[in-house]
Amino acid sequence: MNAKKIVSILAGSLLTLSLFAQEFDAAQEVSAKMVLVEKGTFLMGSADNEDNELPVREVSLDSYYIMQTEVTQAEYAAVMGDSENFSAFPGSDRPVEEVSWYDAVVFCNKLSLKAGLTPVYSLAGSTDPSEWGAVPRVTDNNRIARMTWNAIECDFSADGYRLPTEAEWEFAANGGVSEASLYASGDTLEDGAWFLANSLDETHPVAEKTPNALGIYDMNGNVWEWCWDWYGNYHKADSVNPRGEKDSSVTGKRIRRGGSIKSAPEFCRNANRASSVPELRGVDLGLRLVRTQVAAAEETSPAAIDLTTGTEAEILEGEIEDLSTGSFDAVEK
Repeated sequence: MNAKKIVSILAGSLLTLSLFAQEFDAAQEVSAKMVLVEKGTFLMGSADNEDNELPVREVSLDSYYIMQTEVTQAEYAAVMGDSENFSAFPGSDRPVEEVSWYDAVVFCNKLSLKAGLTPVYSLAGSTDPSEWGAVPRVTDNNRIARMTWNAIECDFSADGYRLPTEAEWEFAANGGVSEASLYASGDTLEDGAWFLANSLDETHPVAEKTPNALGIYDMNGNVWEWCWDWYGNYHKADSVNPRGEKDSSVTGKRIRRGGSIKSAPEFCRNANRASSVPELRGVDLGLRLVRTQVAAAEETSPAAIDLTTGTEAEILEGEIEDLSTGSFDAVEK
């Protein structure tokens, strides 16, 4: 090998090291992954599967942005701190898991503040998670703390990051079109998802499978994704920007969608509904973010990174559930 080539290799290695030495900018990375889902109308639910997917009704949604990938461990740790990443399957580009619903809303507000956006969630009038107190856990017996955290409110007009509503999640999984599809990747699950048959019982780096029509990855499988909604029955009259059951005492559970590495195909369907208590952390339970389009449109939305061709530097890195929820292992940390 000649000296010129050796120098070139060393220079390239030093450049790579310097790029990774720079502070990881989670706000910039997440912003670059947001894609627009144009407003539209679709048939939500399914008449062919679980009773909780009925009645099938026509739902209309305003436009919104959704994250191309599930939140990664690198993104989560950059906002919450390394000590708050309890993921059972470590990897900077793997989806973060062991995240409760409460953890997820704290992350949303902290990321919004980091990005200079207006936080969406408020507790007792405060949008600063540092003023909310300790996050309730499954092992706690503090009923008052749970009641307080269950009263968290969402300002859907704010420009910060939030969890998708159940309807927003399903519409995005369908590719933002009126025709429902069985899975985000169409009628075949294997190409677009890590699930029970191919996951080897562990999560995988995001964006390795085929994306859906909107360029969104891992909508089925890998990890379950928390949604905003309290779990309850569908109502036909709730057809414009539905936000789920309003009374937390009806079931006491929040919606999670998409299935996971431990799920059989029927639990990875776009229309499948699952739920868990909001304080639960699970080894296959994570999140994906959205932003309200009306507020987000005030700034120029950056072009999303092509995760299939981007460079390494660009892509830096229980409870027994309802019969309708699929396989789920919970490990409290």
